[in-house]
Amino acid sequence: MFNNKKQLLCSNNFSLEMEKKIIQSCIWGVALYGSETWTLEINEERVVNAFETRSWRKILEIKWTDRITNDEVFQRVKEERLLLKILQNRRHSWIGHTIRHNEFVVNIREGAMSRKKGQ
Repeated sequence: MFNNKKQLLCSNNFSLEMEKKIIQSCIWGVALYGSETWTLEINEERVVNAFETRSWRKILEIKWTDRITNDEVFQRVKEERLLLKILQNRRHSWIGHTIRHNEFVVNIREGAMSRKKGQ
């Protein structure tokens, strides 16, 4: 169908699987930049969930006036809500990295105290 890769990338004929990979690697990678340090409250979690749903709706070309529920969107794309789980995993790995490499935190965790030697 396509003679070379440039024709493939410039066309709009991507399969759903390819579009899902593009969303998860490019779009979510940029959207979650620095998310390891975010403090999420309920409102921010709703915003992240809305962004994920909006991304899938854009891929499937579903308008908000079509009255399709979010659950049905996830069924059509054959995915579940992953963005918050990815965000939490990033935070957990970042916290582990920080605890391992921060000397102050390691000293507190191990109970080490720095004091002057007695005379």
